[in-house]
Amino acid sequence: MQYGIDISTYKRMNNKKNEKKFINLKGNVKELIIATIIGFFVTRVVLGLSLSPIQSIAPFGLAFMLASNYKNKKEFVASSFGVLVGYITLFNKIENMPMYLIAVLILFIVNNLPVDIKNRKMIYVSFGTIFCSYLGYGFFVNHYSLLANLISSSVETVVVYPIYYVINYGLKCIDDINTQHYFTNEELISISLLVCFIISGIGGISIQNVTIRNVVAIAFVMLISYITGAGTGASVGLTIGVVLGFTSDNFLLYISVYGVCGMVSGVFKETGKILSAISFVMVFLILIIYSKAFTIYKMAEVLAGALIFLAVPSKMYEVFLIEFDNEKKQDNLNELNFNKIKNQLTNRLRDFTDVLSTMSITLNDLVDNEKLLIKNKSTAMIENVADRSCGTCDMKHSCWKRELHLTYNAFSELVKGYEEGEDTFPQELERKCIRKFAVIKNTEEIINNHVMNEMIKRRLGEGRKLLASHINNMAITVGEIVDDFDNDLTLAGEIERTVKKALIKNGINFYNVFCYNDKYGRLNIKLDMDNCHGSNYCIKDALPVINQVVGKAMSVSGDSCFVDPITNKCSVLIEEAPKYHIKSGVAVNPKQGEKYTGDSYSFGKTKDGHYMVIVSDGMGSGPEAGAESKACVELMEKFSEAGFDELTAIDTVNSIMGIRFSEEEKFTTLDMQKIDLYTGDSKFMKVGAVESFIKRGNKVEVIKSKTLPFGVLEATDIDIVEKKLSNGDIVVTISDGILELDRSEETSANWLLEFLRTTKIKQPKDLSIAILEKARDISNGHCRDDMTVVVSKVIALY
Repeated sequence: MQYGIDISTYKRMNNKKNEKKFINLKGNVKELIIATIIGFFVTRVVLGLSLSPIQSIAPFGLAFMLASNYKNKKEFVASSFGVLVGYITLFNKIENMPMYLIAVLILFIVNNLPVDIKNRKMIYVSFGTIFCSYLGYGFFVNHYSLLANLISSSVETVVVYPIYYVINYGLKCIDDINTQHYFTNEELISISLLVCFIISGIGGISIQNVTIRNVVAIAFVMLISYITGAGTGASVGLTIGVVLGFTSDNFLLYISVYGVCGMVSGVFKETGKILSAISFVMVFLILIIYSKAFTIYKMAEVLAGALIFLAVPSKMYEVFLIEFDNEKKQDNLNELNFNKIKNQLTNRLRDFTDVLSTMSITLNDLVDNEKLLIKNKSTAMIENVADRSCGTCDMKHSCWKRELHLTYNAFSELVKGYEEGEDTFPQELERKCIRKFAVIKNTEEIINNHVMNEMIKRRLGEGRKLLASHINNMAITVGEIVDDFDNDLTLAGEIERTVKKALIKNGINFYNVFCYNDKYGRLNIKLDMDNCHGSNYCIKDALPVINQVVGKAMSVSGDSCFVDPITNKCSVLIEEAPKYHIKSGVAVNPKQGEKYTGDSYSFGKTKDGHYMVIVSDGMGSGPEAGAESKACVELMEKFSEAGFDELTAIDTVNSIMGIRFSEEEKFTTLDMQKIDLYTGDSKFMKVGAVESFIKRGNKVEVIKSKTLPFGVLEATDIDIVEKKLSNGDIVVTISDGILELDRSEETSANWLLEFLRTTKIKQPKDLSIAILEKARDISNGHCRDDMTVVVSKVIALY
């Protein structure tokens, strides 16, 4: 502890005996205004009893004050002010109005006394205060007898309690709005009761004999029925009918009309706002006419309420649905939780991409700058030759002391000459060096070692650069996958519930249904069922039901179903059926004198709803060329299955092909088409490949490219052409052996153009064989290179 420091003595700060309580009205002004308005309207609700000496009572204001006291003091003050103003507006409508004003003032004072009383005890004290206020007013003002005064005060006090309980429960339920709380029917009815009290507090205000209270009540019942359905709609209708019935002269009519109309309107919930409103209006008019209470003003009230209901924006209804419809809320919470998990995963993967990017930059920075090291290397070689040759020479003092400059320049000229392949001995050294042959031998050894070391260093530098490029491509690829996962996957909860209900209704057993929209906005349904042992239960029974419910043509994914060997459960992916189907055929012929072709090919549907055709031509022929082209095709297939972007995949393949595993350089081409089976949009991507052809009727379009094969350049040389394909189009993809037929006119596509224009062959397999046979005929049966033809035909399914 520091010497001389002034330490204050210990004091207890929160001494409640000396603490002065005060009310700070600063806070959320919006909440205070709402509390005041609710208190005002709730207070104006009057119950007619028609009993002597009590004709009407208004206990709702006091009950609201007690209920709002569980919150903070600011809202209690605002509520009390609204209640006080509400009672003042009822001055000529209730006989004992001063009694309520006195009770409000005394209750306000008691609840703000500087005494620490627990909430439950404060309720007892508050009810005792109300009872004493009633009792004192009856004794001193109304001059009731003792027995009558006790009975009337007890009755009016007891009436406050159930109203307090309902309002208190409703306020607590309102506090759960905008949380993850699921509202039960009881809680919804409690909130609705509170709203009913507010609506009833509007009173008998009317415009041209159209009562505003009835219009708002009708619109509210329509709203609740549309949001929550028939059950809760009927309950709310009965509730508001009871409240309005107590404040009017036709109790049974209000209950029956609002209850039945709320139920019918909720039944028509799924048909939309318009039909729901029309059903409410029709049932309302029928019941009014049947009860012989029809007036033109009643008709105007229900029409006005329906117009208010229809005028509420759809976005606001969506907010209400998400809050009060438990199924919608569950979907919303599931999506929020899913997004949280997705964000956690994407953040981890983004950190991983940052690490990869840093590794790539670091590896590039570690590559030596050769230009900066040239001078130092030359000096080191000169000194090394001199140390080896002149260290034990008797003339060392003469050469390196008196003639240092001339000797150094001579050795520099000697080293430079041997580096450039010239074995001339400098004249200066010829004149005075007595160890010529030792100098020459040491120079040769040092230069040869230096060349070998530089070759190794250069190879290591190239490898480091290549590795840095690979790691950077990995970082880009992972980043693209993260972006796709983060942005392009959304849940489809409404469809999921509909599908589950339909499967249960049709007696189809399942374990789980998961519905989502992929990055293209297409619906995917994953269905977990019992293993049917190859009887195609999912296609025969489940798929027709799903098609009918979803309203779209669905199909089982190309991967069909997956059976878990442990649980023996079958998982099948059902996706939107594509618009197009593509049928392909291939014909292959190796080079003259070879048993194996150097070309490789692949075609088929991908997981993302595309059809991919790949033809790769390995430079040369035979097994070695075939290994290069096969590696290219397999890599592109794997990258596509993993969801990589095509350009990133092609750059990565180019980097891999740039690695030399043997002294002889090997190159390979890539000719790839990726066709969207839902739209017909296609991409033709060519790396060193020859022309492709699109046959549409008698017209043939040529897709040309002038690019270099994989492995020639560090950066990928690629051409991308986008085309729109339609029903009946035929795409022809070939290797260069098909065109290299005549040495006088190499790579000429004229004959193939003419052949495609005039041929009547429609089937892909037959057309590929016909093209190959035509090429062999033109070359007189001598194939100068490997020949590969892939023909794909586009077929519209609907």
